Amino acid sequence: MDKLNENISKNNTKRNLKISVFISVVAVIISLLVYISLLQVKGRINNSSNSVEKLNAFTEIKKTKILRVGYGGFPPYTIINPNEKDPSKRVTGYSVDLINEIANMADSLKVEWVQFNWETIQTELQSGKFDIIADPVYQTIPRALEFSFSVPYAYFGLAVGIVKKDDNRFKTFNDLNRKDIIISLAKGWTSSEYAKKYLTNVPSKNFNEIPVSGDAFNQLDDVWLGRADVALNDVPTVVQYAKANSKKVKAIFIDNPPSSVPGGFVTRLGEHDLLNFLNTSIYILMANGTLEKLDEKWKTYHHIPYIPLKQANGLKY
Repeated sequence: MDKLNENISKNNTKRNLKISVFISVVAVIISLLVYISLLQVKGRINNSSNSVEKLNAFTEIKKTKILRVGYGGFPPYTIINPNEKDPSKRVTGYSVDLINEIANMADSLKVEWVQFNWETIQTELQSGKFDIIADPVYQTIPRALEFSFSVPYAYFGLAVGIVKKDDNRFKTFNDLNRKDIIISLAKGWTSSEYAKKYLTNVPSKNFNEIPVSGDAFNQLDDVWLGRADVALNDVPTVVQYAKANSKKVKAIFIDNPPSSVPGGFVTRLGEHDLLNFLNTSIYILMANGTLEKLDEKWKTYHHIPYIPLKQANGLKY
């Protein structure tokens, strides 16, 4: 009997131990599930907060009726008058008129102009100093990883050249693909990357890459100073330089640029509502002829995007 009771007691102890272990395991599993659920809830809250933050720029614009626009200087799109003290009058140009037209049509938004440094453009935009960049920033795939671009309001020719006034060696861009010339490039610029990619016969040492911060004309000076046979840059920069130095140099490939790039407004990544507002505005101003009128006023150096329209059958008589 004592032996039986002992066995029963042992069995009960084992059974109780198993039950305790089972309960402990279940408790751990439940705790883990609760913890995971809390993390998911927290994640949803954070995501929701992030979404709100991303909408803050456009929400603030509608609330304050103020459009904060940055500009760096890119004539004739943004022309800076350093002697003008009034911020609202300090910058003029094609892109400035375009922004002002959008603001006027959007229930009279007030535009607050903020000048930025091209060297710190990304930092200043991300810091919230302004919400839109007015200058037609050239759109590239790597840049699309860092910025949100509007639909283009202009297309710009790339890799056009400056040569000396009496130099007639280069009729097409492919004529530059040789080993015996020096080519001046603006370091890091879109035209420069294009030239290095496609002028494969030019030795790398023959590309004279010039760091350019404020004045791109310094790079183009390489030609008349005798440091390069040809200097390449975008159409707006080359045309203006050639006009200013017509006695010494001339522009080449202007009528048939080897490549082109879209340009438009820039916002921070994730500003979907603001981007939608800008895109809609550009489409409307494209359709009503405003882009063409501004081109006539400012004599710009780009190709104007347009919407090819076809007459619907109901309009035919």
